[in-house]
Amino acid sequence: MSRLGRLVGVGVGPGDPDLLTLKAVRALESADVVAHFAKAGNASNARSTVRQFLRPGITEMPLLYPITTEQPTDDPKYRSAIQGFFNDAATAIAAHLDAGRTVAVLSEGDPLFSDPTCTFTYA
Repeated sequence: MSRLGRLVGVGVGPGDPDLLTLKAVRALESADVVAHFAKAGNASNARSTVRQFLRPGITEMPLLYPITTEQPTDDPKYRSAIQGFFNDAATAIAAHLDAGRTVAVLSEGDPLFSDPTCTFTYA
């Protein structure tokens, strides 16, 4: 039986690398894969914040939004595009988890957890 992967949410705070928690830095140092969101064609603010803490050669997974403010969020085209994006992102992350890897997903600001990192076991 292979080991289970782990999904770790890492909040990068307001964008200043000096304000990252030690726990967030440790999560980045132990991750096999770092996933970060950005609009297609743009750099990820979260990734820029943690750049100095990423190991050389770490696998990065840019999750590029196909659409952001081009359409109203209640437009069916927007809903379809964003749902497809999230489905594809989940499938790509699940492949790493199925392979037993630890995936850190970066979140700008507060990842909506009481702790700066939150670990889930993927089964």
